[in-house]
Amino acid sequence: MTFTWPDTLIEIGTVCLLALLVRGLLKRLIRRSIKAAAQRAENRAMNLSGRAAAVIARAGGLDPTRQAHRTLTVGSMLSSLMDAVVVIVVVFMVLQALGVNIMPALASVGIGGLAIGFGAQSLVKDIISGIFLMVEDQLGVGDTVDIGGLSGTVQALGLRATRLQDMSGEIWYVRNGEIATLGNRSQGWSTGTVHIPVSLAADPRTVITTLAAVCNELEADTEWAEQMLEPPTVLGLTSFEPTSAIYSVSVKCPVNKQWAVEREIRARAVSAFRDAGIQVPAQVIDTRAPADKD
Repeated sequence: MTFTWPDTLIEIGTVCLLALLVRGLLKRLIRRSIKAAAQRAENRAMNLSGRAAAVIARAGGLDPTRQAHRTLTVGSMLSSLMDAVVVIVVVFMVLQALGVNIMPALASVGIGGLAIGFGAQSLVKDIISGIFLMVEDQLGVGDTVDIGGLSGTVQALGLRATRLQDMSGEIWYVRNGEIATLGNRSQGWSTGTVHIPVSLAADPRTVITTLAAVCNELEADTEWAEQMLEPPTVLGLTSFEPTSAIYSVSVKCPVNKQWAVEREIRARAVSAFRDAGIQVPAQVIDTRAPADKD
């Protein structure tokens, strides 16, 4: 092992300087990529009305805090991977400058890497898919998603697998590399439709006017207005049954938030019909106790 001073020091200094420059360029590229992904999410919010964007943001779909955390997480992860690669390359180049024969080490690394590559193809696929899931913000912790035939809430998002909990409480682990189709309900909205039966003898115009008043009152209520993306819409008389006419009201809410609004519309409609003298068909319920068995 021979050293040529100061040429060896100059070579090592040049390698370290180039490594710092490459590291800086890669970090800037990572920051720009993450910023572009965050900008795409903001553009989705801009396509909505001011009220809809605000409501969905509160529901978590366009939460700026979530975007900030995602940016920091993905940026830190990619930076760490990039630093590890740069350090390994610099170490080998410095050893070569010092006269150390690195060819056996490179050959061992190459053979080992080839063996690991064949044996861990699925693992590498899962990790790469996990990185893109995070970078593109396809899903996050707390989102309600559909993955293949599974539906549930995301409990954890890792580089290798995603953990879901379905409605029954069962926990599912899905490998990121196996996610081919993903539907994220938390990044959109849900439309609910309330069907209200009314007596066939009731005047349709009176019923529609009463329902419109109910919708206006619900829209004016601050507590409920914050749970809707748009004011409820009276669809009118939509169908008939043997003993009743069916009137419908449509409402657009953040995902999975329409159930409470639908219940409130039904309750207010019943009260409004009672005040207006509009008859609502009563269901006949058999309350008789079953006969005792001998």
